Amino acid sequence: MGGRIMTLHQLRVFVAVAEREHLTQAAAALHAAPSAVSASIAALETEYGLSLFDRAGRGLRLTPHGTVMLEEARGVLTRADAARARLATLRAGSGTGEASP
Repeated sequence: MGGRIMTLHQLRVFVAVAEREHLTQAAAALHAAPSAVSASIAALETEYGLSLFDRAGRGLRLTPHGTVMLEEARGVLTRADAARARLATLRAGSGTGEASP
């Protein structure tokens, strides 16, 4: 492993590419440059030393490793979104941003 820390942003980019099977379409959906999306995917693949996509012409298909990554990425993003929502609710309820003991 490369020693970098995977970010939620990288996971969101990965999921967008995996769902669309096309880098340019994912970039458009993310309001990002295709080169930035490509770099994010390359960083994940380098970090784990695995190909997450098979490149076929202009399209992309998940490899078996990519399929596992997609399942895990969706789970992580769901949990992160739930944590964000829960903390926002706590902040709104207490008026201070701190949870009560």
